[in-house]
Amino acid sequence: MNSYKHCPYDASILRLITDLGEQHSQCLQCGFIDYNNPKPCVAILILEGNKVLLAQRAIEPAKGMWDIPGGFIEASESAEDAVIREALEETNLHIQVTGFLGSLPDVYGDRKLPTLNLCFTAEVKYGKLKPQSDVMSLEWVSLDNLPQQMAFAHQYKILDWCRTLSEKF
Repeated sequence: MNSYKHCPYDASILRLITDLGEQHSQCLQCGFIDYNNPKPCVAILILEGNKVLLAQRAIEPAKGMWDIPGGFIEASESAEDAVIREALEETNLHIQVTGFLGSLPDVYGDRKLPTLNLCFTAEVKYGKLKPQSDVMSLEWVSLDNLPQQMAFAHQYKILDWCRTLSEKF
């Protein structure tokens, strides 16, 4: 599914084209092509011993479900800067990035916005844990007793990575 029905530059109606076997929308006036690129996001596994910090979502999508702290990367920041900002915005904690686990595609919201989730590990430097922003509650959860349902599909794989990582130590 493409993001646009009209060109974001001149408002012309976009037409479907096929490029290397993939369908995209193109503006016949200015040449714009909607490749439906994913939005970059960060997922933050804040670890403390055998526990990971999870957030219960206070807003849609997936309101009330367990979530890994994180969010969209802003245009002016690196993924690592986004990790630090998102952790503070959601948990009130100042954290230190300790590693990068990998990346996973997913979709966000009713419109199925494509995302690319960059998964990092982190540890707390300082701060008092307090739900902020779009978070209803926060909980340190044992890696042996993770929730059966998470807010987004990619999070199951991230938590598997986290369990595998913890088994090495």
